[in-house]
Amino acid sequence: MNKRERCMAAVKGEPVDRVPVGFWLHNFACEGTAKALADETVRLMQTFDWDFVKPQSRATCFAEMWGTRIESSSQRAVQFKMTRPACMNAAEFGALTPVDASGGALGEQLEAYLDIRRRVGPEPPLAATIFSPLMTATFMLPGGRDAVFAMMRKQPDALEAGLAAISKTLTDHAKNCMQAGFEGLFFASNVATKALMSVEEVRRFEHPFNRPIMAAVKDAPFNILHACGDHTHFDEFIDYPATVFSWATTPGNPTLTEARERTGRAVLGGLPTKPEIGRMPVDELVRIAHASLAETGGRHHLLGPGCSINPDTPEALMQAIGKVVRG
Repeated sequence: MNKRERCMAAVKGEPVDRVPVGFWLHNFACEGTAKALADETVRLMQTFDWDFVKPQSRATCFAEMWGTRIESSSQRAVQFKMTRPACMNAAEFGALTPVDASGGALGEQLEAYLDIRRRVGPEPPLAATIFSPLMTATFMLPGGRDAVFAMMRKQPDALEAGLAAISKTLTDHAKNCMQAGFEGLFFASNVATKALMSVEEVRRFEHPFNRPIMAAVKDAPFNILHACGDHTHFDEFIDYPATVFSWATTPGNPTLTEARERTGRAVLGGLPTKPEIGRMPVDELVRIAHASLAETGGRHHLLGPGCSINPDTPEALMQAIGKVVRG
């Protein structure tokens, strides 16, 4: 099988010659321009021969569309610094309006995506990262996540108004990603956890603004739904039009087998995420990989981490996992 055949068979639960494998990780020194992001993405793909590609866009690129500003990093494992949030208060957030998704930071991402598609060719499936509007909001206010959840409880109407503007813009971006030749989205939320939100709040502040984005790509063959964090409201996302589910198999979250049974769809995972993976002995990581493959029997399974891995993860670890699946 080639990469596309292997990934699509895994998505459908059909037999594969081997389980597809892939990682994703930041290189903070290579996120500031379209060329640098494309160069690093292609380098990783060529070095490790992954079966699918998830470009690791900088976390603030969505929020930058409304004025969030950062100071870029020159070091691989040192994150950017936010220098200005897009909004100073709830009133400013509630006054947000949709913006042109083909320009600014999202236009820059599209430029990188087109370059990546051209350079890796048509074979590996590509998934474009998009954060949920609520997650995007955490990069737009002084105080970040705390400020967003304070607005949720004290000024919910302002939060909903701002989320609607973000949702419209990210829906347009999702359409642009498909036109750029991507096979789906890596749609992520790191706020829908039981420690942060109730089910009722997920249904009010996540679903109405996430669903238009996912509806725009509902027929895409490689949509990955990523529920980030411990004790997530995992079941709340089961009806999203995702062909693959991604999450960390950490406390309060389903196992690979449980998620396959609950969703009826493919699972991406089986390996630890940051920070554990970065300091894990090769033998231990290989043991975990073999155990996850045994659990799923190699069906409806793409082998990868439960989230992004450390930027400075030793390359020997990623090479070792490639050998696990390739023999």
